[in-house]
Amino acid sequence: MKRRAPELRSSPRKRGPRAADRGVWIPACAGMSGIGRRHFITLLGGAAASWPLAARAQQNERIRRIGVLIANAESDPEGQARVAALRQDLQRLGWTEGRNIRIDYRWGVGDPDRARDYAAELVALAPDVIVANGTLASTALQRATRSIPVVFVVVIDPVGSGLVQSLAHPGGNITGFATFEPEIGGKWLELLTEISPGLTRVAGILDPAFLGFATVWREIESIAPRFGLGVTKVVHRDPGDDIEAAVAAFAQDAGGGLIVLPTPANNMSRERIISLAVRHRLPTVYPFRLYATDGGLMSYGFDSFDLFRRGASYVDRILKGEKPADLPVQAPTKYELVINLKTANALGIEVPLQLQQRADEVIE
Repeated sequence: MKRRAPELRSSPRKRGPRAADRGVWIPACAGMSGIGRRHFITLLGGAAASWPLAARAQQNERIRRIGVLIANAESDPEGQARVAALRQDLQRLGWTEGRNIRIDYRWGVGDPDRARDYAAELVALAPDVIVANGTLASTALQRATRSIPVVFVVVIDPVGSGLVQSLAHPGGNITGFATFEPEIGGKWLELLTEISPGLTRVAGILDPAFLGFATVWREIESIAPRFGLGVTKVVHRDPGDDIEAAVAAFAQDAGGGLIVLPTPANNMSRERIISLAVRHRLPTVYPFRLYATDGGLMSYGFDSFDLFRRGASYVDRILKGEKPADLPVQAPTKYELVINLKTANALGIEVPLQLQQRADEVIE
């Protein structure tokens, strides 16, 4: 007679159910019913299945291409800060380099030939949108493409320069953020005569071929007689131009002051121009804050970093399908006056207390 084999019993240790098909160990939970455990396993399985899908979706996200044509040299802290402001706001809007955008840069647009070459290089890359810093860069891109969207930043008189049909309705593939209304020329004259009451003559350091500032210079020429000032020019077309002799000749007679217009050549020669003004003891007003922080007497102009941040909003809208023709040109909303008291002392200028109180920043 055959004996029945004894029935084997499992160990009395309490262990949770095993999800063997997924290789996941599910611990036992106090008070969890069989139905609760099955529901937990189902949820875990669904989540695990979704992880590869999410990873694939991130990997397959389309990379959009952005070109940036900037006036400053790559080594210029001002240029780097402007680009950083643009990138930071793009990231705030959901656009991150290496994840869903790629940015191609061309630095140092100092003359029309370089601007033309850089514009052609960026257009050849077929980006989704190009950011153009300044009138020179913007006009070069206008000649290079009529289809790729362009967002300009730091451009004066975009209508007069022929970049757009009107501020409210740009009408083409270009729009952006304008700067320096012609009236700012009168403000520069006012500040110069306030900080140096004995002023009788003013020279503007500028490039006559730079169309963007023609209206500002005309405003300065027309309003200067109201301040009792004579006006002349120091021509500076290229950073390599020797303007030292012209500035020295102007400084030989007393009562002179300088207005440095924000042309590409001036911006790239910032340190040399500041040094010339201090050496010849000429009170000078500059267009951007960085001139004053670098040793210039006084600056008054728009907040360029704010315009680059706002420029990111138009890049975002264009990447999401809007057309430049439907995005109105916008004006600056933030202006700042910066006074360098250390430079004022070196020039023998006593800055009026009321002017100091109106300044956004006083460097001591």
